[in-house]
Amino acid sequence: MFRIILPLLVAAGTSAAPHDSIVYRLKEQVVTGTRRPETLLSAPAAITVVDRAAFSESRNISLKDALGFVPGVFTQSRSGSQDVRVTIRGYGARGSGERSNVGNMRGIRVLTDGIPVTEPDGRTSLDLVDLGSADKVEISRSNVSALYGNASGGVINLRSDFSFDSPYFEATERGGAYGYHREQGRAGFLMGSTRSILTVSNSTFGGWRAHSGGSVAQGHARFSTPIDDKSNLGILLDGVTSINRFPGAITQAQLDSAPEQANPKFLGRDERRNNQVGRAAVTLDRALNGQNDLSAAVYVEPKVLRRSERNRFRDFNRYHVGGNASYQWRTQVSEGTESRLTTGIDEAWQDGSIQFYNLTPTGGRGTDLKANKREGANSAGVFVQEEIKMAQWSVRGALRYDDMDYVFEDFQDPTLSAVKHFNRITPKGAISYQAGDHTIYAALGGGVESPAFNEIDPPPPFDAQTGLNPFLDPMISTTLELGARGQLVREGGMGQINYDVAMYLIDVKNDIVPFDGGSYFQTAGKSRRKGAELGLEWKPVSPLMVQGALTLSRNEYLNYKNDLGDFGGKDVAGLPSSTYSLKARYEWLEGLSTEVSVEGAGSYFADDANSAAAPSYNLVNASLGYTRPVGSSAIQLYLSGNNLTDKKHVASVFINGVGGEFFEPGLPRNMSAGLSFKWQ
Repeated sequence: MFRIILPLLVAAGTSAAPHDSIVYRLKEQVVTGTRRPETLLSAPAAITVVDRAAFSESRNISLKDALGFVPGVFTQSRSGSQDVRVTIRGYGARGSGERSNVGNMRGIRVLTDGIPVTEPDGRTSLDLVDLGSADKVEISRSNVSALYGNASGGVINLRSDFSFDSPYFEATERGGAYGYHREQGRAGFLMGSTRSILTVSNSTFGGWRAHSGGSVAQGHARFSTPIDDKSNLGILLDGVTSINRFPGAITQAQLDSAPEQANPKFLGRDERRNNQVGRAAVTLDRALNGQNDLSAAVYVEPKVLRRSERNRFRDFNRYHVGGNASYQWRTQVSEGTESRLTTGIDEAWQDGSIQFYNLTPTGGRGTDLKANKREGANSAGVFVQEEIKMAQWSVRGALRYDDMDYVFEDFQDPTLSAVKHFNRITPKGAISYQAGDHTIYAALGGGVESPAFNEIDPPPPFDAQTGLNPFLDPMISTTLELGARGQLVREGGMGQINYDVAMYLIDVKNDIVPFDGGSYFQTAGKSRRKGAELGLEWKPVSPLMVQGALTLSRNEYLNYKNDLGDFGGKDVAGLPSSTYSLKARYEWLEGLSTEVSVEGAGSYFADDANSAAAPSYNLVNASLGYTRPVGSSAIQLYLSGNNLTDKKHVASVFINGVGGEFFEPGLPRNMSAGLSFKWQ
């Protein structure tokens, strides 16, 4: 929910100085991914908060610029533009291929200021996700289906900061290799007790691969208005228009000889995505008294989507509406023991018309109407969470019921019309112990993920019998998690060391797997993911910060057979067994800073048979930044270089691609620079 709790945020000190590159501050960061505001240290889950300072000296073109140093999160920039591949503990791995050509995710819930970007069927289109307008990004790596429902294998929440106490205006120009440029204006206003943030931007990337360019124009407005001393009204307004072209996957031979080339089919069909999306939301937070709080939100999101995909011109007109409400009751059970009950309800509906036309020889819309249909999806859920706090101990239990419906109507062949219904009860329990600056926690919970609407098209010959795949069921998971976070050493001696460590075991039933290059989907019987995550931040002396993240995992099919063979014991495609990142940043005198980083991933398979693999890679990056105060204002410059050794690597794969077309090459050496003026 669009939580705007100004006194809490101000007290927590969430605003960051220009050179503060600490990823999180224990006891100071307030997180809301647990569906209520609480400090990061007290949350019994794997949560990382990335402040704006950590990604301000970057292209700000995609989520990769913020998520690259978060353990447990695997993020790749597929063609160097806004289109990213994001997985959290294996969730989201299937979100690439012919049915998710630009800017789509699966299995991970995405919010901006608490308002869902994720659609009712669990698919997330990243059109409304703008890193440049965010003040921080909150990432929950724990499965939170017991609180959010469908497709909540992780949560990414981009949040705005309303704790500023004077108006400001910031103008930023960024530019770089392969025709990249981004213009952005951002302003914070004070109108009595009302605070507002307005952001407009235009980003263009020419693309390094053939047919991989795109452009995005966005506008975002946020308003926070105290109605009285107990209530706060929030308003969110977003608008975006974008066009992105998609180069597709290529074979190993093409990757070796000329990775900059596009897949000939995608080039010939001018595969592209042209979207216009708007959104409006209203939120209300009210403290009923010292023990009861109420929050509510409603939103509407109209969409006009045009795309060339799989030899058809596809024309979508959709609307996404929804709302949620939650109630929190705190009571003192006895001396030193407190009860916190949170209950809530969510409702989201998306519907609209779809027409498919033939493609002209140049990839335009033809006049032959090939399909005329309607797709609607509804997701409704209710949850309750109870927490008992006893001194340093905290015990939580949560339970959620979800009801999900799919409606398909075919106006050309009504016999194909169909409905599909899923429902699920999802529990979760957690226990934590907090001692000073350290928290240890354990959690056991369920997860649910229904197939997205464009994943339940039936493959031939069943497409002549029904419009919805009758063989797909929701993916059900059980997660056991152990973790700890804290501050190992205070200032002095070795300096300050913050740590975040977690281990997990996830058993999955009905894992949803793409085949035929991602054109269709099927379910695997059982799979298992297990891993360990480590995040460290070390400040030996005030000017120097060293930060690292390491993830080791094993992802395998336990029971998976289909017409192509028995894949039991094989690695789950698309998931490396190891990822890491390490960077060192030094703050010089007079506002000058330097940063050097390395990132890498182990090899991983691109198909269920484990016959094709994306090789391991290590990339070297560096940046130089300079900030000069001018009275109460500031000038900021940066120069950044990524993949400085020009390492050839694979940024993403088409899982179970056709004809050996698996690989999406990663961006070669590239430079960018930026200049920002902030008046305050």
